[in-house]
This record gives sequence, structure tokens and C-alpha cells, in this order.
Amino acid sequence: MNKKSYLWPRYWDRPYSKGDNGAVSSNNYYATKTGLEILKKGGNAFDAAIAVSLVLSVVEPHHSGIGGGGFSLIYSKNQDKLYALDARGIAPQNATKDLFIKDGEVCNEWKDNSGKSVTVPGLIKSLEYIYENFASLDIKELVKPAYEYAEFGFKTSFTESITINDESVKRKIELSKDFRDLFLKDDCNGYEFGEIQYNKGIANLLKILSEKGFDEFYKGDIADKIVEAINNREGCFIKEDLSNYEIKLRDIVETDYKGYSVKTFGLPSSGSTVVEMLNILNNFDLKSMGHNSSDSIHTIAEAMKLGFADRSTLMADPDFFKTDIKKLTDPEYAKRLAKSITNYSQDFSKNLEDSLAEDYPGNTSHFSVIDQYGNCVSQTQTIRDWYGSGIIVKDYGFTLNNNMSDFSASVGEKTSQGLEYGEANAVEPFKTPISSMSPVIVFKDDIPYLIIGAAGGPRIITGILQGIVNAIEYDMNPEQLVSFPFITCLTEEQGLELEYGISKDTVDKLKEMGHDINPISVNNMMSSMLNSVMHKDGIYYSASTKRVDGCGGCLCENGSIIYEGISHN
Repeated sequence: MNKKSYLWPRYWDRPYSKGDNGAVSSNNYYATKTGLEILKKGGNAFDAAIAVSLVLSVVEPHHSGIGGGGFSLIYSKNQDKLYALDARGIAPQNATKDLFIKDGEVCNEWKDNSGKSVTVPGLIKSLEYIYENFASLDIKELVKPAYEYAEFGFKTSFTESITINDESVKRKIELSKDFRDLFLKDDCNGYEFGEIQYNKGIANLLKILSEKGFDEFYKGDIADKIVEAINNREGCFIKEDLSNYEIKLRDIVETDYKGYSVKTFGLPSSGSTVVEMLNILNNFDLKSMGHNSSDSIHTIAEAMKLGFADRSTLMADPDFFKTDIKKLTDPEYAKRLAKSITNYSQDFSKNLEDSLAEDYPGNTSHFSVIDQYGNCVSQTQTIRDWYGSGIIVKDYGFTLNNNMSDFSASVGEKTSQGLEYGEANAVEPFKTPISSMSPVIVFKDDIPYLIIGAAGGPRIITGILQGIVNAIEYDMNPEQLVSFPFITCLTEEQGLELEYGISKDTVDKLKEMGHDINPISVNNMMSSMLNSVMHKDGIYYSASTKRVDGCGGCLCENGSIIYEGISHN
């Protein structure tokens, strides 16, 4: 008797997160859930972004928060206009070029863990701008989710449960009783994955902001406590640093990549570096090379090195240093750079000693939102290192950033991220330090197609580059483009960093092409952490990196919410 064989289907229509009424992607389930519920209540993308940002400030204090800053790239459908909001934070007015110099040498303790390391916290000011200009719901409705998690508890993320044990964090624990009281249990250990945390201090702060407005953060008792916390740790703040602070609207930089319009944040973001690299790659047929083939990896790696060579020497706050961005983002300039790429790995570094992107103690958080109307927010926020400076604002339960560490402490001095910058990025009063954060919105036929960004220090830039390439060249949806193995190559000295999953024969071929391979093990894949949403053929897709606690979700017209393949009513 003939027996029919059962054949596994050659193609699985996997239950990706997709819907028809909007999408949110972030580094934490609580934040994504909040954003989607705001959309479900009738809020727009800007309402959702405010709520998501505040929830992240509560549930992932090791990554970002109220005591830090960020870049927001927002698109208003009604206005058909993009806004680049710079709330990264600025140096206080008493900061000097030699701020981190002690006895003629750079003092890393000052640079990373003291009040000298803190920029003016800008995040709340950017949320205020978004609320006043674009939001549709009441402020109390937008603050409520973050308040409730802080007041009534939230489960500790896996990432926080492991970062609390990092050597850099142990130093912050040692330096501050307030830090220990806030982030350690009674037994002096950190919270385990899934254990309930509370933050009554930040709950109190959020209640004040919901009643008196976001501007209250920069005056009165809150501002007094911020200044006190900073100056008790060798800082140089005055209250006017807070009361006079305003966000800056920055230039948009853009390019056409294979028929798609890529728009991103100008300086002091690194969006122009992303554009420069894309322009270089525009001169190659990556699609025919194949995804993660030796040829495509080599070409992308060389483009990365060329982009970082310009970034290290020429990038700075445009209010203080005039970089010729038009030249750096000119397709003709990129064409000349592309001609320098051969079949063998090269050194393109300029002026400064080679940089080495180290496994550094820090992170950031990105989220992407799109609503049913076509409004979009691509926002990256940070306190820089894990738990920032480790300085806690008493009674208000939040950690202050150490973003000043991204300035050049002295020319050629490596940051804790292993990067070097020139004189253009030196410390000056009211100046914004250069940043790797590069939020992006990609348009197809004038309609938002891909809203993308990343965490991961300098790997933000290389990760976003690959995410865009994966979407456009290889027709990947968000779930695919955030999940495939990534590469990073900043300099010849650093070598070619390959995440686990690149085939051995590809690795061997890359070695023959002159690359010094730096493999990243499957247990250490927190390198580039993308979050993206996509709008394609009337359907919204969402996914977040699995390298941390990411979660993507979509809203359906019937009210269902889809989280990475799981439906919740």
C-alpha cells in the first residue's frame, strides 16, 4: 500500500507582530503595552511617545530616564513636516575645557561617576515640547501609566537584573547610599529577574508633573534637589542651568537610498554618519552579493570605517563648530570614497590614533511609534552608562546622567566607550556633546515606511545602517531585520566584530580579505539593539531586539493588541 509522505511546508507564515491601526516598538514590554493602550484610547503617536518615554524612565533605570536626555525625530502627518528635537542636555555654564583634568591627567572618576559628568537633564523638556505642540490627550492620562508602575510595582527586567552586578555599577553602589537604598533590596543584593520593584520617589515626582506641568521639573524644590545632588559630588551646577534650559530644533539630513528617502537627525546626533555610509553603499549592488555574504559584509565594513574616520575628527555641536555636513552627506563625496574600497581590508583612520570600540559599561534606549494617521516618533533617550553617573536625586527617585563623558576630556583621550574625538568636541559652557544616537524615519513615495533606531553606543550607528539595508536591500520585515547577526567595524585596529551566526566559510573568506575577526559569542550579544516599526501595503509591523528585554506590538482595528505574535484583547 502506498503511503503518502507528510512534507513540512517550505514557507511558514510566522505570527509576526502585525496590525492595521498602529505600532510600537521599545526595549520593554511595559512601555510597548502603554504606548499601544494610549493609541487604543484614541491618542496619537505623540501621546503614545510621551507615555512610553516616562514608563521607560521608571522600568529601565539602568538604560535611560528622567535624569538624562535624548533625540526625538517626529513626523506630523497634518503638517507633512519633520522635527528634530535635541534634548540631549548641555554642559553647565561653569564647565571649563579642563573640567576632567586633575594633576595634569584625565580623572576618569570625575568623568564617569561625579557631578562633573552630568549634563542638564533634557528629557522632560522635550516631552513638554511634544505635549504642547502635538499631543491630544490630557497630561494626567499620559503620566498615569508610569506613575502606577512606580507606585504599585513592576517586575524587574532581565537586563537590569544582570547589569546591577557589572563592575562599573558596583563602583556606583560603593559611592552612594542613596543608590543602594533605591536599587538594592534589604539584603543588599540587586533585584532578580521578575521580582517586584517600587519607586515611590519617582511616583511622587510624576504626580507633581501631572498636576503642575512638565516645566515644574526645572524649578522649585525639584531643581534645588538636582543641583544639590550634583554639587555634593564635585559638580559645578547653578539653578539657572535648569531654569534657563531649552531644547534645540536641529537640522534634518537626508538621502535617497535605492528609491527610499532616509531622513534623520543632524548634528550633534550621528545621523549624518548613517547617511554618509548609506551614500557609500549606494554605489554597490548589495542585493546581488547576498545577505551576510563575505562580499556584502566586507563592503559594509569598509563603508563603516570610512564613515567613522570622518566622524571622529569632524563631528561636534554645530553651534560651536562648523562641520561641512553638506560635503559629508553629498552623494558625489560618497562616490569618491566608494572608489577607495577594494577587495582587501584597509585602514581609513585620520588624524587621531586608532579607536577601539570596547565592551563598555553603558547603554541607551530607543523606541519607535506610528499611529493610524501616519504620525511617527523615532526617539532615542539615554543616561549614557548603566545607571548614568549613579547620582540619585533625593526624594524623587531618579538617576542623573553622565553624558558629559562624551566630550573630549583632552584630544585623543578615549571615552569609556573606547572612542576618541578631537578639539571640536572639547568641553564648553552650554555645549552639547557628540552622540551616537541617530533616530531615523524612512519614507517610500512620501509615506512613512520604516521608523527605526537603536541602543548600543557606537554600535547604534552600525546597527541602524544594517537595519535599513536589511529592510530595503533584502525586503526584511522588522522581526527579521532586528534579529539577524550584526557586524561592527569602526577601525582597522578594532577589527571586524561578528555576532554569532555568521557561517564559518564566510568568516574564513573574510580573513582572506584581510579582516582581523573579533567574534561575539552567543552569550554576549548586547551589541546593537534595534527597535523598529514598519508600514507596508496598509499593514503595520513591529519588532524589538531580543538582545535585551525588547517588545514590539501592533494595534488592530478591532481593538486587539498583538505582541510579537501573541494577541491580547
